[in-house]
Amino acid sequence: MLTTAALAAAGVFLGGLADLRLIGGLAGGVLGTVLGFILVWQRYVVPANEEDRARDYSRVRKFEDDDDDDW
Repeated sequence: MLTTAALAAAGVFLGGLADLRLIGGLAGGVLGTVLGFILVWQRYVVPANEEDRARDYSRVRKFEDDDDDDW
């Protein structure tokens, strides 16, 4: 969210210099959203996936459905 807001503000500022604030803000917001997604993906999702792959689940017992709740 902060990346999106910062790049939207930068887009508004740069767009203001060229007298195109709306277009600069929209472009900055889109770019900020994309970059924010990439940053979050690289910072949180990739390490979590790698940590999950490194775990050994071989000793985990499979779920066995008990028939206690069947009528």
